Amino acid sequence: MSGSVIEKETGCGCLSDKAGGYDPCCDCKTKMVLTYEEEAILKKLRGIKTAVRPLMETLRSIELRRFDRDGSDAASVEGEWIRLSKELDELRTAWNEWEKKLEAAIEQKLILLGHREPQA
Repeated sequence: MSGSVIEKETGCGCLSDKAGGYDPCCDCKTKMVLTYEEEAILKKLRGIKTAVRPLMETLRSIELRRFDRDGSDAASVEGEWIRLSKELDELRTAWNEWEKKLEAAIEQKLILLGHREPQA
């Protein structure tokens, strides 16, 4: 019988289905929620990812022209390659910074929930 619910062997009494899904109890749901800070950081990370996709497509499309010596626009292609590469590096740096902020926000949440001890 698919979709039937069985008790998990946990202290909190959360329920699980046979397909391996997870249905947290009321107490656990509140502990699984993202903080506003985490949501804001994840929104920034999604924005960076959205900016990187077209940039990578453009870099791939000019990669072949970059090494084409017969083309008259070799200098402009190389300039565009350099500009896009710098922009990509800036986005990577921003991603790493926001990723560190997310880790700090998660750590802070775990401390507030009592799962971790604050560092001295």
